[in-house]
Amino acid sequence: MQASLDLADSGLMVHMINEEPSIGGTMARLDKTFPTGDCAMCMISPRMVESSRHPNIKMYTQTRVVSVEGQEGNFTVKLQETARYVDPERCTGCGDCEPVCPTKVDNVFNLGLDKRKAIYALFPQAVPNTRAIDPERCLYLTKNVCRKCEKVCKALAINFEDTEKIYELKVGSIILTPGLKTYDPGIRQEFGYGRHKNVVTSLQFERLLSASGPCGGEVARPSDGAHPKKLAWIQCVGSRNTHNSNSWCSSVCCMYAAKQAIIAKEHDEEVQATMFYMELRAFGKDFDKYIDKAKNESGAIYRRAMVSGVVEDPETKNLTINYIDEEGKRINEEFDMVILSIGFEPREDSLAFAETFGIEADEYGFAKTSKLNPVETSRRGIYVAGIYQGPKDIPETVIQGSGAAAGAMSVLGDRRGTEIEEVVLPPERDISEEDPKIGVFVCHCGVNIAGTVDVQEVADAAAREEGVAHSETIMYACAPDGQAKVKELINEKGLNRVIIASCTPRTHSPLFQDTIREVGLNKFLFELADIREQCSWVHKDDKEVATQKAIDITNMNVAKARLLDPVSQNSVGVNHTALVVGGGISGMTAAHSLSEQGYHVHLVEREDTLGGLLRRVRRNIEGNDVQAFLAETIERVENNPAVTVHMNSAVEHTDGFIGNFVTRLDNGTRIEHGAIMIATGGQEYEPTEYGYKDSERIITQRELEDLVAEREP
Repeated sequence: MQASLDLADSGLMVHMINEEPSIGGTMARLDKTFPTGDCAMCMISPRMVESSRHPNIKMYTQTRVVSVEGQEGNFTVKLQETARYVDPERCTGCGDCEPVCPTKVDNVFNLGLDKRKAIYALFPQAVPNTRAIDPERCLYLTKNVCRKCEKVCKALAINFEDTEKIYELKVGSIILTPGLKTYDPGIRQEFGYGRHKNVVTSLQFERLLSASGPCGGEVARPSDGAHPKKLAWIQCVGSRNTHNSNSWCSSVCCMYAAKQAIIAKEHDEEVQATMFYMELRAFGKDFDKYIDKAKNESGAIYRRAMVSGVVEDPETKNLTINYIDEEGKRINEEFDMVILSIGFEPREDSLAFAETFGIEADEYGFAKTSKLNPVETSRRGIYVAGIYQGPKDIPETVIQGSGAAAGAMSVLGDRRGTEIEEVVLPPERDISEEDPKIGVFVCHCGVNIAGTVDVQEVADAAAREEGVAHSETIMYACAPDGQAKVKELINEKGLNRVIIASCTPRTHSPLFQDTIREVGLNKFLFELADIREQCSWVHKDDKEVATQKAIDITNMNVAKARLLDPVSQNSVGVNHTALVVGGGISGMTAAHSLSEQGYHVHLVEREDTLGGLLRRVRRNIEGNDVQAFLAETIERVENNPAVTVHMNSAVEHTDGFIGNFVTRLDNGTRIEHGAIMIATGGQEYEPTEYGYKDSERIITQRELEDLVAEREP
């Protein structure tokens, strides 16, 4: 989604292909993310809605790529869309069809923890918000009986005559983000997964934590529905083991286990979490502090131990873990529930997938890329991002998605704006003669807000305020069904101002503004009351205070909304020149990428040479010649007519606003530009401990590399 939105926002037409009935991938299954504790659905749902609304994104679900022919700038892609048996143009997402369907099957999205029907939505916030029929489970499609869903569908969306469709697209570039497969812990039979009900995977535990999961956000044991008090996590299941697992580290398991322990403690103060691990890899920024938080604030116990087996008590269904501690002693310890921290793998058909696109795969099945250009595959014009390039966490995946999009833009720069579809919106409603009719929608945000704030009390208090015509709670205001509900009530009750009491306006205000504009309200007749950061987060230990503060904040926004008037917007010209500050490898790469997209770039470097800290790195861990790579990059930038390099220069002053900045350098040069990118790098920490500078034999890694380089022939 990140790559698609970056490309679409830049004026390029994007075809988004997804094999499942909804976009969202694995992140849609998560409860919260580390280290901020943000609600995963609250983060991803606005992006899903934005992707579905964007005029430059055409979405294909239940569709796979069959073949790819051609070359960079001119690919022919053949798609195969499986029959959905529900017309997405007619389906309203009402869900009336599901209760009458007699067939129950394991819910794949909830990883078998509950059941779904043969006609289903992948998850409540699915995009597109339409149903699909499972042809292998539907009684009519398998036995020619039933058709109950067809009888209750008022929209006449059921189409049992639906067939697969073949499409052919002409595209200039391709980005591969097929997601991941999780390791099957049933292979490790000693852990009892699949035999012991209370042994679950870490992803299943996410669904148990989630408010949209099978237990509604209440952690319950699969065996009896009881609240588990003593939880154990077994780390590195499926990772870093060449015997019956994968040799690589999946990079996220240490952190998501700590996150789950923290959240489980937030759900129930009596929970005791224990981590069985061989080694911790908390390598990200402040990740070590997050582990400390799990230990010190949530009381998580970390045991460096090798688990040899998990045994179930046939009566209580409790689980005994057999392990060897650091002193070599054999110990047995009983737990209510065991969570297996499973690793990541490439998709099962990864080799066939790579063959379809004509790219090389590495020895593990991931896309083969250069360590110095990790988004470029072996076939020009085809880029990769996310876990298909290698295991990584969500922020790195998103960053890589933008990197892949930048690569595609460098190929398609001259096509920008040629296929833009104009958005046709209804005329704005004239509210000048209307009294304020305010609609207030208080978001549960799963349990992220409702777990602390009494959202119904907030809605009831708002309903008593002057000018409020409607007030109610809503599970996820940012989800498609939540957006549809808001629009429906604006039309039904003639609302002319809208307040959403939910999370941060930084990411969600634009989404809600677009929502009310789609039904004819001026986008500035909207206010967002932040009751997550300002209430449920900071007062999570005092629900009464959090609720009263949420009432006050919401009612303050109601008072402000009564005074709101429509605001008009005007457009101004944009300077298409960019300024990049910093001539290291990141700055040079950014400057060259922008130039390939058709923009002129000013690159400012305060030293007399380009390259930054990379000048002191000879080889990376894989053995690549870093200096050769750096020299090639410098030559490319210095010989690029679209890049003006300012050496021995520093920024003295910048004035202006987005699209129109003026920057003055310390040598008097004046630069007009529309965007600024800061890539000033960093500097090596100079130790004050361990006797550094007291002895010539105590040196830093950089100094060691310099000494080695001096002795190389």
